Amino acid sequence: MKGIKYFYPDLIFIEMKHIYFLLFSFGLLAQSQKEIYLASTKAYENKDYATFLKLSNQLDSLRPSHPTFSYNLACAYALNNKLDKAVFKLKECLLANAGISFEKEPDFKILFDTDEFKQLVDLKVKLNERITTSEKFIELSEKDLHPESLLNLKKTKTWLINSIRNKKIVSFDEKSGKCIDWLTDEKLFSVFAMKADKNERFLWITTSAIPEMKGYSKDLEGKSEILKVDIETKSIVKRFPVQGNHVFGDLVINKNGDIFLSDSGEAMIYQIKNDELSIWLDLKKEAFNLQGITFGKDENELFIADYLKGILKINVQNPSERNWLKLPNDVSKKGIDGFLYSNNSLIVIQNGVKPHRVIQLYLSNGLIVDSKIIDCNRTEMIEPTNGIIKGNVFYFIGNSPWSFYDGKFNLNESKINFPTIYKYNLNAN
Repeated sequence: MKGIKYFYPDLIFIEMKHIYFLLFSFGLLAQSQKEIYLASTKAYENKDYATFLKLSNQLDSLRPSHPTFSYNLACAYALNNKLDKAVFKLKECLLANAGISFEKEPDFKILFDTDEFKQLVDLKVKLNERITTSEKFIELSEKDLHPESLLNLKKTKTWLINSIRNKKIVSFDEKSGKCIDWLTDEKLFSVFAMKADKNERFLWITTSAIPEMKGYSKDLEGKSEILKVDIETKSIVKRFPVQGNHVFGDLVINKNGDIFLSDSGEAMIYQIKNDELSIWLDLKKEAFNLQGITFGKDENELFIADYLKGILKINVQNPSERNWLKLPNDVSKKGIDGFLYSNNSLIVIQNGVKPHRVIQLYLSNGLIVDSKIIDCNRTEMIEPTNGIIKGNVFYFIGNSPWSFYDGKFNLNESKINFPTIYKYNLNAN
């Protein structure tokens, strides 16, 4: 299995919003995966391909879109002469990582002369094409800011951007890029999401203590807060502290002022209604790593992205009425982070795939019917994250530096560029 992403069996990781948690810290589930993985490799080495397929299927169901588990399953299908399933699974792997070297994989020998395999080779070339539709908007002055979310306050024409590293929110000048501290507090953790209510009276932000922030210590582990901030006075008027495995990655506010928050740590959607925090929908049995969250046009539908499974559409009035959307054949379900609704389409930032992509998904009757790549494989876009829509223009952060922390979570500033925001005219379709 030459194309797999190799790692030692005792280092199986789960992707959690740019943070990697050892699965084995989660107890029996992780131990079970380790045992199944070791048994599957033993079966493969013994050429017991029927058992290899059975165990690979188990792993893929326990942990969808895992680079090794998925690739091994594609190999297992081929070795058991299940050609259609092998091609389908291999394509899924390729859409998630267009850099895998599968062309000469011995396990796929039975596929080499098929048209389907040749089409996958051509698809790899297409997926690695460089597409540069958006343009640079502004470069910010604070190099180690490590931004994740962007906001524009219409009333005061103020641009705001958060800081994972420096635990604050800054405003910036859209002509010079100069950053000025807008909200600082000695008790702040890394700032993730931020949204204002429709009257721009309050700013709602999510914060979590993570090792990438300055001043992190072990006693802060697991601490998160949602903050309600008075925009005029720039003061925190209420805190909603939460303890445990929570990272509130994104939030959205409806016209009534109710807040819906995605929890990456526990795969749940929380709600703040009348200044009371509660669990709105528990998705732990069907989701893995929740990311961007956005309403549809009339706020009756809620779309939420899962970093591993794709996009879930939820009926707000009846949350039990929900379904995972089928994506176009050339779009990976994996790695969706930034996520916005615009004019019957979803703007999607995929930084959990290789190469990174910014895509527009077109909707019809609540289903995805077409797609368009806005940006793909841009070397200057180290890792796009999140953005906003202002008027008909989509603005987004293009180079979040998650990958430039060392093993002790020190940021290597010599390898990063100044934070850069890009823009794309949605009317250019």
